[in-house]
Amino acid sequence: MISIYWLHKLTLTKKCKKCKFKCNAIYFQQNFENWTSGNKYVDKFIQDTQLSAHTTDGVLSDALEWIPYNRLNNIEKIGVNKANWIDGHIKEWDNENKNWKRYNENMVVILNNLKNPNDLTIEFINETIKYYGITQDPQTKNYMMILSNKCKKCKFKCNAIYFQQNFENWTSNNKYIDGFIQDTQLSAHYGANEVLEWIPYDRFNNIEYIEITGVYTANWIDGYIYVWNNKVKNWIRYDEYMAVTLKYLKNPNDFTLEYKNKFAICCGITQDPQTEYYMMVLSDQCKICSYICNSFCFQQNFENWTSGNDDIDKFIQDTQLSSHNNLTEAIEWIPHSRFKNIEYIAKGGFGRVYKANWIDGYIDKWDSDIERHNFDGYINKWDNDIESQSQYWKRRDANMFVALKSLNNSKNITLKYMNEMILHHKVDIDHRIIRFYGITQDPETENYMMVLEYADDGSLRRYLDTDYNTLSWESKIICLYDIITGLKFVHEKNLIHRDLQKTRKTVFNLIIYQKMRFLIKYQKKSYKNVFAMLKRRETFFNYGKNLVR
Repeated sequence: MISIYWLHKLTLTKKCKKCKFKCNAIYFQQNFENWTSGNKYVDKFIQDTQLSAHTTDGVLSDALEWIPYNRLNNIEKIGVNKANWIDGHIKEWDNENKNWKRYNENMVVILNNLKNPNDLTIEFINETIKYYGITQDPQTKNYMMILSNKCKKCKFKCNAIYFQQNFENWTSNNKYIDGFIQDTQLSAHYGANEVLEWIPYDRFNNIEYIEITGVYTANWIDGYIYVWNNKVKNWIRYDEYMAVTLKYLKNPNDFTLEYKNKFAICCGITQDPQTEYYMMVLSDQCKICSYICNSFCFQQNFENWTSGNDDIDKFIQDTQLSSHNNLTEAIEWIPHSRFKNIEYIAKGGFGRVYKANWIDGYIDKWDSDIERHNFDGYINKWDNDIESQSQYWKRRDANMFVALKSLNNSKNITLKYMNEMILHHKVDIDHRIIRFYGITQDPETENYMMVLEYADDGSLRRYLDTDYNTLSWESKIICLYDIITGLKFVHEKNLIHRDLQKTRKTVFNLIIYQKMRFLIKYQKKSYKNVFAMLKRRETFFNYGKNLVR
């Protein structure tokens, strides 16, 4: 924006120094002496918009006028203040008559009170609402903005206009919150899905504090905005007495990150009259699924647990937020105290491996039978009352065996060195891959540990060494099929498993021993395709239409 000093300097001559001819700014400037609002701040604000209205800029529509109150008639002050503007708005300069051509005589306009006429800025003009000028009620002495009753963008009366006309009738008493709510409403031209409202606290009932999650549950008496009803001049609402969650705002002056939640639908903001804390009003539905899905249940509990490592927390949360309809994609943070009978088994490539009993067992599904449309219990309510935990997530296989795989020197692990966890989770959804249940931490070494499905027969090599001679031919074929299919799945995820070595103890040499052919090609720095061709009694098998990768 050009400073006012330079704007005046540009326009004090008959020609505009910027445009090199007599532009709109000159015509406006030459008329400054012929009007006043009686308030120097209002005068300056109007003049600034006019001195910015150069023809070449194409911004004549942003120029405001001082409009005497007697140029308005049929003034209504019930509900939305509106009137007819006798003259209509400026369109262009008429060189013959040395005056402005006007358009739309007796047009309907909206009158909005100016709360603080001494603090006006050009940023007040926005892209949605067309502002024509300012007037003053001679009785109340209140200054009023004169606005179009049509949207600048839509060219008709859209949702944004209906919201804007109601701005005077509510406030949160916090300018940041008011501004944020209004911005969402002024963006709602065609729908109201992303709109926030200011919701008075007395529009909730059955308010109940849930200690474990630190949030409140309540019923919203009115329900959410659906569509404008032109007959009754108000919003049609859906889902009266709907269940909602009330969650305290950590920083009401900057809560954009809290609002931009992938999964929770934010309906509006309210304020607890006792504590005076502001609260987000969240729907008990997932944005993506439109119902209470796994991701939503997990997300509501993020504040109630931590691994002590931000990168691990984020990794676990990302898996949980991806588990809308598939719980196998989610892993958990599992306190070490939830394991018993921990027994050392062997040393692995990254650290020691232990066998243990997992007291609670793995998540099976949300317990919807007793769900009360609020989240009064979660996966990580780690107390001694195991029965109370099962009221929220149904679990299976209590005291099941699991493998705890320690990661050496992982006390301060970062995302960069979490490859084994990340890659294992990437392929974990295939049933042929050892399942990854979650992460825990050894309280003595402080190393993090992967909680994995326990394989009774140990590694593939150990299994074949021990049981090869007792396996039937059919079992060997099934074993090979599962290995090839598992490898195919791994490769489809752009990963390579390089632990299948060419020794007599590997499955490939064992299959060759049974007069079957297997070709494996590796390149030093990258891998080539791995092809398998099974031959028995002159019959060839392949996986799908092509040989297996």
